[in-house]
Order: sequence, then structure tokens, then C-alpha cells
Amino acid sequence: MEFRFEQLVPAGPERVFAFFADPGNLAVLHRDDRAFRLLRHSGAVSPGSTTWFECRVARVLPVVLGFEHGAWDPPRWFTDELLHGPFARFTHRHEFEPHADGTLVRDLLDLRLPSLYGGERALRVVVAPGLRRRFRLRHDALARLFPSRTP
Repeated sequence: MEFRFEQLVPAGPERVFAFFADPGNLAVLHRDDRAFRLLRHSGAVSPGSTTWFECRVARVLPVVLGFEHGAWDPPRWFTDELLHGPFARFTHRHEFEPHADGTLVRDLLDLRLPSLYGGERALRVVVAPGLRRRFRLRHDALARLFPSRTP
């Protein structure tokens, strides 16, 4: 299942990319998400570095996910690939596109869940709503962190 999330952030691509390239900022972005907990990270997003966090599915079942940061082209994009977790596939491409009003932040996710865990149906019914909720919370956090420059 593929997901696409976009948000216009009123700051330049270099600044926005730098914010996302610090994995410690995941805790800042998800501070209002009680089902998210940053566990550890390598200190910076760069090829080969890792980030681990826990999220609760349906706000109850804790799931630990580990990601390795792969290809990157600062300040335009970088990718994350699942190292550990229940997904058969979980890739996340972060894109930062220059825009007249700042930076268009685009997240492209490709998730597959094995049939053992409910496959496509579980993705639609359980995972997708939680993922959309997390990105809404992240959207709100980015709006607070990078307020609009217009009065």
C-alpha cells in the first residue's frame, strides 16, 4: 500500500532538510503522539545510520521499528528502509521541493504487511488510520515549529 503526504513549510529547503536530518527531531515532531517513543538513533541521518522507535498500533500494541537511512541527496531527499519490524516492506522517501513560499515536504511510503499479520486488509483497517493520524499530528507540529511568515 502506498501513501503520500505533503505539507508546505514556510522555510527554505536547506533549513527544513537540516531539521529532518537530525533524528532527534522525531521526538519533537511526535511529542503530541502518545503512541510514539524514540528509542535510539545514530546521531544524524546519513547513509547507513539507523533510527529506532516504538509505536503502538491501535494505541495498545507496542511495535518496535528500526530503519536504516539509505540514499540521500541533500537538501532534496533521503530514504529510510525497514531493518526491523513486522512489515514485509516499509520504505519511506522524504522529499524537500523548493517552493515560492518555502519548501514542499513530501513523504512517499510503500508498506507491505505479511499475511501472517493480516496483509493488505490489516494495512487498510489498522495501520493506515494510525499512519494518517501520525502525519496529521506531524503536520500540526511542523506548523508550530515553522510558523507562517505572513501576518
